[in-house]
Amino acid sequence: MVRFSRIKPYLWIAPALILLVSLVIYPMVFSLWISFHTWFLGRPQEMPFVGLFNYQYALTGDAVLRIAFTNTVIIVIVALVTEFALGMTLAILLSRESIRFKGIFRTCLLAPMLMTPVVVGVLWRFMFHPTFGIVNYVLGLFGIGPTLWLSDIRLALGSSIIVDVWQWTPFMFLVLYAGLQSIPRDPQEAARIDGASRWEILRYIVFPMMRPIITIIIIFRMIDLFKIFDIIYVLTRGGPGDATEVLTLYTFRVGLNYYYVGRAAALSWIFALGLSALATLYVRMMRAEFRV
Repeated sequence: MVRFSRIKPYLWIAPALILLVSLVIYPMVFSLWISFHTWFLGRPQEMPFVGLFNYQYALTGDAVLRIAFTNTVIIVIVALVTEFALGMTLAILLSRESIRFKGIFRTCLLAPMLMTPVVVGVLWRFMFHPTFGIVNYVLGLFGIGPTLWLSDIRLALGSSIIVDVWQWTPFMFLVLYAGLQSIPRDPQEAARIDGASRWEILRYIVFPMMRPIITIIIIFRMIDLFKIFDIIYVLTRGGPGDATEVLTLYTFRVGLNYYYVGRAAALSWIFALGLSALATLYVRMMRAEFRV
């Protein structure tokens, strides 16, 4: 009985450990091992060891990867700034006591977030249709001619960003709204009595008190935006040309369309390590600023 009592806790967590090893740890170790080999699915029996060649090729010899990286960074910066600005504005507006029907507004704002990215992509693909889409129909009422939102190389990336902003601004609003509701009101009331303006209260009281929440939500959305795939795949498939090619979609093409699994594994590890380093750097910068 004594011996069984010692191993009993391990028996309870054994199913979770088995799932963790099977679904997470083993695939990660296997993908790392594959990244040092040339594994072409057209010849699956051949798997020569090439060392760091896949990583070197990805970093120096792949022109499409550089385009995908540039597009991904543009999406992350533009979408993140826009979603944060819109989410904070909506959170501040709906935090005012003078606003009526807050429940209805919150429900309507959260509706896009509840839809899956694939459904959102299909919906907006119909809305952006050059002939039958509602976007061009509304613009036509103002005398603006039909626009090729997803087929024009100059507009495709911006159109994809609009779709992501439409879907995920509600998530940013929800977190920031909850943060505004959680901070104490006494410092704000004291500053208001002393004659501080609304902007001064936001800048010197509200924003510093919400800094931990803002840091978390920015890191979360930044990582999520770097992994964007569903919306781009449904809307444009990375086109026209390479106008909307992103890192995840390009990695998918290399591994499952071109069958270079080893090269795709190397791209995945470069992507994961770079994203981890970026998130760690951002957290350390915010911690240092917060201590000051």
